[in-house]
Amino acid sequence: MENWSTEVAQVTAWDAQLQELLLQIADVFPRADLRWRATACVRGLLGPVSRKNGWQLAEYAGWRRPDGQQHLLDRARWDVDELRERVCRYTLEGLADGAGGVLVIDETGFAKKGETSVGVARQFSGSLGGVFPCQIGVFAAWATSRGAALVDREIYLPRTWADDRERRVTAQVPETVGFATKPRLAEKMIDRIRPLLPEGTWLAADEVYGRDGGFRSFAERRHLPYVVNVSSAQTVLPRPGWRRIDKLAAAADESEWQLIEAGPSRTGSRWWQWWIRPVIDPEEPIGAAAPGQPWSSRWMIARRRPEHPDKRDYYLAWGPAGTPPQHLAQVAGARWRVEDAIKLAKHECGLADYEVRHWHGWYRHITLSMLAAAFLAVQAAHASDDSHTPVPPRQTAANEDETAPGTKKGNVRTPPVPRDSAPTPRPRSASSSPSSTHQPHRATAELRTACTGHTGDGSTRPSPTNTTADAATSNSP
Repeated sequence: MENWSTEVAQVTAWDAQLQELLLQIADVFPRADLRWRATACVRGLLGPVSRKNGWQLAEYAGWRRPDGQQHLLDRARWDVDELRERVCRYTLEGLADGAGGVLVIDETGFAKKGETSVGVARQFSGSLGGVFPCQIGVFAAWATSRGAALVDREIYLPRTWADDRERRVTAQVPETVGFATKPRLAEKMIDRIRPLLPEGTWLAADEVYGRDGGFRSFAERRHLPYVVNVSSAQTVLPRPGWRRIDKLAAAADESEWQLIEAGPSRTGSRWWQWWIRPVIDPEEPIGAAAPGQPWSSRWMIARRRPEHPDKRDYYLAWGPAGTPPQHLAQVAGARWRVEDAIKLAKHECGLADYEVRHWHGWYRHITLSMLAAAFLAVQAAHASDDSHTPVPPRQTAANEDETAPGTKKGNVRTPPVPRDSAPTPRPRSASSSPSSTHQPHRATAELRTACTGHTGDGSTRPSPTNTTADAATSNSP
């Protein structure tokens, strides 16, 4: 009985934290019907729905048709950029570890059939494994020792789309949007996020961005230190001879390679051999046109597995002088954790399950999915902290009455709780397994159960409280 009481208290706290998050975003949606539709959408994205498109999310919410869900993503008036900023703030605060963090730029492909979905074209996608008809989303993610989650997004519009007025009009692409390369989209996101970033933030990105000298110069002008992937043919010295980074690394003595842990993963820690050397020739900054800062240093980096010494990855880095090699390796390793975060958002929160075709619909679905994934990441970080005791973040003042979900308080109607939202036990503490901190997918199913009241096998766990849904949520208008 004592264990059941403890479990009930933990479950209540998890559900309260989800409700608090939904309250924090409620005023983004100016009408009551949009608020409870958004609430149902987020709970559905967290729920055991096989494919999180309009029809199945509507069915999960108890609606007869998906019209309300489609209206939320397509025609309804609400500020998706305001929601994006709140997702970013929530993630930065929820994953803060007191030691800065890494802002990671990465991209992922969304396989699509047909030619009408905004931005779809035959193009290369590393996540899909080749050239396919797909959309490409460029993402910014926040990674700390406590977890990683997506905080911003842009869809890549190929030039064939940007220059085709008829397709633009059909897909509702705004007039102000023109062609932009992926590095330029990344810069746009960085400028939005940078005012919110804590001191000590580093930037990481893959080769698509690292090989772009303008992108590196952009970061340097903003005093944002970075570690970015580059190709083996990247030149790093201005004089003739050993200019290519792969030639320099191949000529290095074996004693120059260091075994360094590059950060955690879902399967444990990643240990690699690293060759890290400062770029001592100041005549031509490797960041392209940006002048060097007196406090800064540059490094060329190679990485290999001990069992495969001939297979190497290469990086350029810029940051405060005296940065230890271990930190440079940790920043480079942050990219892998963000790949895990993208997979989690796709597999657990429906990031790729949308069926919208228009510009605004893409941004709205992706941002709501990012919100759901951020909640999972933050709660998983709390669950892995042995000293954390789940407590509802919102405390009611002594002279303030509790407001039931679905009722009006002040000028804002609080989001109702859908009828299938009974909470259930939270995932087990990290203390039960040394590696659970770095296994987000394993914890997600249990965390999802705690937030939605479903076990994933068709059954529903008992609820510690009797929660009555707003009558409006039981039927779609």
